[in-house]
Amino acid sequence: MEQKTISHVNQIGWNQSAYQAWTNRHGTPKEYAKKLIANPTNAVAHYLKFIGEVKGKKIANLLGSKGNKAVSFALLGAEVTVVDISQENKKYAMELANEAKVNIKYIVSDILEVPDDEALIDFDVVLLELGVLHYFVDLFPLFKVVYDSLKPGGQFILRDYHPFVSKLVNIEEGKMIANGDYFSEEVVEEDVAYSFLLSEEERANLKKVTIRRWTLGEIVTAISNAGFHINYLEEEAGVRWAFPADSAEGIENKMPGLYTLIAKKV
Repeated sequence: MEQKTISHVNQIGWNQSAYQAWTNRHGTPKEYAKKLIANPTNAVAHYLKFIGEVKGKKIANLLGSKGNKAVSFALLGAEVTVVDISQENKKYAMELANEAKVNIKYIVSDILEVPDDEALIDFDVVLLELGVLHYFVDLFPLFKVVYDSLKPGGQFILRDYHPFVSKLVNIEEGKMIANGDYFSEEVVEEDVAYSFLLSEEERANLKKVTIRRWTLGEIVTAISNAGFHINYLEEEAGVRWAFPADSAEGIENKMPGLYTLIAKKV
């Protein structure tokens, strides 16, 4: 299946009640903004240890969803741009920024087709995080966009669900069972990520999204082929929320739920 077709399907998927889903999870933008203002480092603490001082830095949060990371970085003094395929995500994000009294730039576009007049260039940091790579059937074009968006010496931060969990293991009778196919290249349909935040009636009418899950080796290779120098890869244990709610107690300490990869443009 071609990327343009998949992106079109996923754009429809991500414009179904996303604003309501984020309101259900975080409260209204006004309510959530108060929490971010009170503790602007909370939502981005994991990234600050890699970025350091963000004040004055130019940061791009690609596929940045509801904008909470962007607003947090802006509250800390960064100049922030978000690119995302969903107008509903933009609506929540821009209201969140307005209530937090910060400015963010939010471009609604397929990341592979950003208009020339919105050129992404000279960023200090580009962030991709949590459930975004699987929307692409070829990773190289995505990572090439990231590479071209950075200034020389710029930093790429990727944090995502570990393929060990997303591709290999499933829950059966409360136990994690390794019955998936880690090396599968299949393109499949799935519920949109925020569907669980909606009512049963709302979920019944949602169209599905199309995804292709990647192995860690495929991800690392594609980043390297895009020209990056990879200098850090952490496989994260102890992250309970990365696992299904009905998984066995303590399983998060025995296998990686997330990973963080840091690369530089050379």
